[in-house]
Amino acid sequence: MKKLHLFMAATLSAATFSLASCSESDDMPQPVGGFDNEIRFAANTEYSRAGEITTANLSSFNVYAYTGTADTLFMNNVAVSKTGTNVWSYSPVQYWPANETVDFYAFAPASWVGTKGALSPIAYDAYPGTEDIIYAVSANLSGNTGQANAQVIFSFRHALSKVTVKMRSSNTNLEVKVTNVAMAHLMTKGNFSFPRNSTAGTPTTDNVGKWADQNTPMTYMLHMSQSPSDIITLTETPTVVSMAGQTSDGSLFMMPQPLVWHNGGSDTDNYITVMCSIYDTKSGAKLWPNENTPAENIVEGSTFGDGLLKFPLSTSKFSEWQPGCHYIYNLVINSNDEMGAIEFGTPSVDTFIDVTTNYE
Repeated sequence: MKKLHLFMAATLSAATFSLASCSESDDMPQPVGGFDNEIRFAANTEYSRAGEITTANLSSFNVYAYTGTADTLFMNNVAVSKTGTNVWSYSPVQYWPANETVDFYAFAPASWVGTKGALSPIAYDAYPGTEDIIYAVSANLSGNTGQANAQVIFSFRHALSKVTVKMRSSNTNLEVKVTNVAMAHLMTKGNFSFPRNSTAGTPTTDNVGKWADQNTPMTYMLHMSQSPSDIITLTETPTVVSMAGQTSDGSLFMMPQPLVWHNGGSDTDNYITVMCSIYDTKSGAKLWPNENTPAENIVEGSTFGDGLLKFPLSTSKFSEWQPGCHYIYNLVINSNDEMGAIEFGTPSVDTFIDVTTNYE
């Protein structure tokens, strides 16, 4: 047999959390209401990315607010909706309390925080990974700003990690047919805590939300061939591995969590598993799996006699998914003249843009 090289490769981009935004000077937010002490909200448009909540596609968010050092509830899960171009409204209108500061906690979509408020840990289930969630905090504010139409300013952050898997083969002498792709043993549930400081500006440990108590491991199915027409034949052009119901760009929104790779793909390891067969393009002869393939790489009962490959999600560059980062795994299946051994390359992380909404 020839030697089989399976490379998992990509380009690492520093996880930056702010980008230069487009100028929207002609469509600046307009104040809502007519009294100087009303609490106002507005939004402008900056980004447009497939599958993500952005200021371009954000149509509503909810707000909890608390006053004083005793965290007295002031706004109880108030829905704020876009009613026109950069015009936002809510009902009933609230007014700035006298001689008190207010801490505002905003989030979207409305369902993920629930009715218990923003000050206690929030239980969340990220499975099946099709929902992006964002949050923002504007703390220690008052209506005594000296501005006639002062507005609350929110800077939204993504609470989850974004994960994309791409596959290709640059060896035209091979025909790689992929039947199933999955990510194994990933935690789906956990508790999220809002930061108590404003989310505006550069992310720090004090103004980024925290995840804890991650639990309930599940397998995320990225592709499943239910008929021969569903099988993916890899080409030199990367294929984004996705199933119906996932985001438009094939990505999943995952619970931020540590990643483990201790035992080469055991029940506690986190990895991408690929079920596939490899053929010689000219002759059609099957090259892998073969009689020398280890038993753990054989899929018993497979219709096409497929083999199983495991690519670790943890790498030398990162061993944990962070919120607000986009992790892109590029799997490249190639070979040279001596097939046999399986080797793994290195994946990487790309930037998952924080959504920033400015209210002024």
